[in-house]
Amino acid sequence: MPINLNHEAQVEWDKYLEASSIEEQIAHLERFVGVVVKHKGVENHLRMAKQKLKRLKATQEKMRQAKKGSGERWLVPKGEDAQIAIIGTVNAGKSSILNSLSRSDSAAKVGAYPFTTVKPEVGSTSARGARLQLVELPAIVEGSVRGEMSGKLVLAGIRNSDCVILAIDLTHNPVEQLKLILKELSVGKIRLNTEKPSVKIEKVGSGNIQVFNSHHYEGKGNDEITEIMRTKGYMNVIVRFHGPTTVDQFFDALDYTISYLPAIIFATKGDVKGSKLNYSTLMEYISTNKLPLEIIPVSSSNNEGFDSIEETIFNKLNKIRVFTRNNVGDISERPIILDKGSTIENAIEVLSKKMLRFFRFARVWGKSAKFDGEKIGLDRILEDGDVIQVFA
Repeated sequence: MPINLNHEAQVEWDKYLEASSIEEQIAHLERFVGVVVKHKGVENHLRMAKQKLKRLKATQEKMRQAKKGSGERWLVPKGEDAQIAIIGTVNAGKSSILNSLSRSDSAAKVGAYPFTTVKPEVGSTSARGARLQLVELPAIVEGSVRGEMSGKLVLAGIRNSDCVILAIDLTHNPVEQLKLILKELSVGKIRLNTEKPSVKIEKVGSGNIQVFNSHHYEGKGNDEITEIMRTKGYMNVIVRFHGPTTVDQFFDALDYTISYLPAIIFATKGDVKGSKLNYSTLMEYISTNKLPLEIIPVSSSNNEGFDSIEETIFNKLNKIRVFTRNNVGDISERPIILDKGSTIENAIEVLSKKMLRFFRFARVWGKSAKFDGEKIGLDRILEDGDVIQVFA
């Protein structure tokens, strides 16, 4: 943070850096935003603080949704750089996918009878230096969103992940399997391979509802936008459209409980007689309905389709690898894994939050650098494969 912060703001920022829980981080960031004296020197950092606050609140809401209801709890804590959920209907081949991808010594149960998996099974693999945690979840069934067969826990497990593998059994009506899965996920507020709406909502102290760039809105204009906002309980806000937005997308933008996840279909049992015709039918259905889903045919019995599959999964994650460099020029063997669009500040938070307090500058080598060793600040956006050195 800049050294020209007023004392009250600096105190709250330091407390945020030292906070260990999401609740504490949110509380101190909210107080920081409230007490900071606004001037040109803090504009960028205030904006980043507000973005952090928004992300933390979204994470908190997802955790709250996952804890709703009663009964057994089996969310798998994230133990690697990214968590991959393996989902599907009964006997779709989820356990076989887990065993084929995983480096774990303990194999998941594979059975020819329904509901072999009754709780999450965990494995791991790696791709491009990133460690991927694999979580096979129990089957999705009709009514999962209402809690059938622990369905709410399954959906919570999906929301907790960073990417989804849909196991579709090519030997048994694959189109109906896909329809069922997509329906339950849609009602459960999970969107696959869908960009977040290009809308930003900012609460302000006064000014009623202000709308900018409404020409991107594909509804009935400003009056409709204002009416929707009031119906949802918004009073003093700024609404900015940054791209084409349908009415449904606008409603989604107002719902912070929706999860947007990358996904890929693993079409299983492709070596069984009749599967090729079902594969063609599935491909045609996806193409006709313009579903944003890629299909990879696999067979665990002969390991077909699993070559370099980890690379495909990593590319779906929208992550980047950032390496660190020490004072003698040595570059770390293992990268930091960050979301695309992450900044130097985000990288330092992974390394050590306390380092931010004493940050002076950083240097960068790689795609984001104008030249090797370029001197940069906290707001520089990093690219995959960049090497950074932090000076504090």
